[in-house]
Amino acid sequence: VRLVGSEMCIRDSQVGGDHYKSLEITPTQYIYANKLSWNLGNCIKYVTRNKEDKVEDLLKAKHYIDLELEMIYGCNPEGIREENK
Repeated sequence: VRLVGSEMCIRDSQVGGDHYKSLEITPTQYIYANKLSWNLGNCIKYVTRNKEDKVEDLLKAKHYIDLELEMIYGCNPEGIREENK
């Protein structure tokens, strides 16, 4: 954890593991810098985690991509718009 003035920088800390510690840039930094939506931000988070069960994290990322397709673009997981059904 680095200090900003006499304060700890919260962005450098992690609660509940160390699955982001080896990354050059944290998912949070990337998400905010690129102004990503909640869904896409979660997708980035899950694909960059260094955890044992990578399949589960990839399925979680896919879920957030599917949510983005549905909520923002009105598409199902195959990319077909609701009005084209």
